[in-house]
Amino acid sequence: MKNLNLLKTGACCTVWLLLLCACNSKSKQAATNEKSTQQNATTLSPADQYNEVKTWLDDFKNFRTAVYQNDVSKIKTYFSFPVNTDTTQIWEAVYENVDEAKRPETFPNTFTEADFEKHYKKLFTNAFVKSILKVKSELLFKKGEYTTPMITSGKENFSMVANYDKATETLQLSVTYPGGTDEQGNYVSEGEYATIYFFKIESNRHLRFDKILFAG
Repeated sequence: MKNLNLLKTGACCTVWLLLLCACNSKSKQAATNEKSTQQNATTLSPADQYNEVKTWLDDFKNFRTAVYQNDVSKIKTYFSFPVNTDTTQIWEAVYENVDEAKRPETFPNTFTEADFEKHYKKLFTNAFVKSILKVKSELLFKKGEYTTPMITSGKENFSMVANYDKATETLQLSVTYPGGTDEQGNYVSEGEYATIYFFKIESNRHLRFDKILFAG
């Protein structure tokens, strides 16, 4: 009887050891899978977040994603450097909120890739990023125009007017700032202005930065 009990005890120990090994094996496999997933997420190519470009709408969405994620390398693909400043107010955009006394007396004739890397956040401002995210791209593509609702961010109010001109193959993105109010609370247009970004559409597929102009 004593020997029988010993056999039963030994069998139970064997089963327990087998279960323990199985649990350890599953835990190790789970840890390995988790580590593999983390490595895949870390090594995921940034290009995977962008759409295949079949129409200019796809490239518009890619541009919007790049601007939102501060993907400077991707944003630079929408420019042809150096940009000739004869027909654009790109340097004026860079120094828009700088005191007059601190602005250069003259601006360079070109805007280089190095200039872009240094100043791109002054071109694609908080207002630009927040408003372009509100553009309903499918409606823009279908109707050729879209105006976002008014957006409030801090003390700023702004919206974006997006227009696609098929005849000239141009996409125009205008960040508009409304005027103020008088002492009676009535709206006045004084102070109303817009920063307008022009993009050429190449082969009905790719956006190419053309210029920035101010209106108002």
